[in-house]
Amino acid sequence: MERTPQMEGRLPDVIFHNGNVLADPSSPNGLVSAIAIAGQWILYAGNDAEALGLAGPETKKVDLRGRFVCPGFHDSHNHMLSTGMGMLLPSLARASTVAELMDVVQGQAEAAENGAWVVTASDWHESGLAEGRMPTRTELDAVAPDNPVVLRRGGHNIVLNSLAMSLFGIGDDSHAPEGASYLRNNGKLTGQIVGSGYVAGLLSQLPKPSIDHYRAALEEVQKRYAAAGITSVIDPGLTLDEMAAYRVIYGGGPQKVRVSMMWKLPTPAGTAEEAVELLDSGAVAAQLDDVWLRTLGVKVCVDGGVETGFYRDSYERQDDPDFPCGKSFQSAAELEAICVAANRANLPVGAHCVGDAGIDIALDAFEAAHAWNPISDARWTLIHMLYPNEEHWDRLNAMGVGVAAQEPLHFALGGGFVEYLGRERAANIAPLSQYLSRVEVPVGGGSDSPVAPFQPLRGMSSSVTRRSRSAGVLGLEWGVSAAEALAMYTNGSAWCAADEHRTGTIRAGMLADLVVLSEDPRAVEPEEIPDIEVELTMAAGVITHGSLAY
Repeated sequence: MERTPQMEGRLPDVIFHNGNVLADPSSPNGLVSAIAIAGQWILYAGNDAEALGLAGPETKKVDLRGRFVCPGFHDSHNHMLSTGMGMLLPSLARASTVAELMDVVQGQAEAAENGAWVVTASDWHESGLAEGRMPTRTELDAVAPDNPVVLRRGGHNIVLNSLAMSLFGIGDDSHAPEGASYLRNNGKLTGQIVGSGYVAGLLSQLPKPSIDHYRAALEEVQKRYAAAGITSVIDPGLTLDEMAAYRVIYGGGPQKVRVSMMWKLPTPAGTAEEAVELLDSGAVAAQLDDVWLRTLGVKVCVDGGVETGFYRDSYERQDDPDFPCGKSFQSAAELEAICVAANRANLPVGAHCVGDAGIDIALDAFEAAHAWNPISDARWTLIHMLYPNEEHWDRLNAMGVGVAAQEPLHFALGGGFVEYLGRERAANIAPLSQYLSRVEVPVGGGSDSPVAPFQPLRGMSSSVTRRSRSAGVLGLEWGVSAAEALAMYTNGSAWCAADEHRTGTIRAGMLADLVVLSEDPRAVEPEEIPDIEVELTMAAGVITHGSLAY
């Protein structure tokens, strides 16, 4: 057996044996039966006899009795901190009507002091409401007349009541800044505001969370993620304050989920020019060595989501008639300047792009950075890339750019895509099998939580069936096999995080990231995958969910 420097002189703390262990999800023959682990590291992955032969007097031996084991689930795009913060607020996800949504807001307002901000969780979408629309400021005024209300939905939309609008200095005669939209009805503002950077700037004016608030959020979300089998995430779009909070909290010792942070630029209420200055100043540097908390790179938002993506062709439903195809949040020149500066700073970029015109602009900016200094194998990624066109593939592959794909967006928001784009175009959102056949590097799997469900098994199921929550099956031809989906959620995401050298597969010298499942997701009906039980989760040798008692 080959030994690595981490293995020299070590006896295993635990040996799992008599299992059905998928050591390499990218290989059809990647099965072994035993794993020996010492501290954070895997000492051996292979057969029972050799593994048990490594045991020392203190080694714990765990008979898996045929259970399925695979690398821990890795989410390539998961706003874990934001998801955790939302978990501390009443959830809106179960609301099925605007009235039920208002009931939650009213409950929050009644529990708050007069004048205190009421801010909701963002884990819902209007396509799940019977009315199929966003609530209005008038409806918010009726249930919370004495409190400013910010109704968050995803990362690009908010609805304000009249008091909140007034405190932000927004009136019916106001005009949205570049890159944002104020929605109107008969000339009067509805309270809905769209635009990632501008919305973030407004939210940054709210009272800042304390470190204890951040700590409580991360404690709750990590517990739920570990129970779902998640061992690692890329948390994109963080502010400097949020990154600092991560460092303080994770500096207190091992947590439950390993995190690769991405810094969002421009900063809230910041400009592209300021973003370039910050990059050139060295305000953030890549740091990839730490096991539990790493700094991966920079995230930029080119466009928005369901109704705010930037397309070459017009929307079927247009909320902002001035921009029938949507619009980008920065100009092409601004995005290019940020990407070139990020390349100078040695920080890879993940570009959020949804519509095909948004993908065009993202690739233009990446090519400008690539011309300055090649970005091949630097792990630059297109995040979502929900509506690609044929000419995008050659451009992407010429630079070695990857894709962080989030099929759960298609599952959760399918009804919205049908309403805004029409059923034919909506069926082509997130074409997973096309990613796998056309992208020359591994494709990451993920959720974009809290916008969509974070549970990887849920995501794997809909990756196969292409069944959406509210619009039935959309684009069945773009489905993948359960084995392919599992590979995306393990070594595909590890590649996106530049961490595939130590996670994403189960072999000697890799971190002990693994999950024990009651069933093999590849061996059950796709609709049954979400019902598989996560019996044990281990991240870097730490048991984060379940126990060794079998």
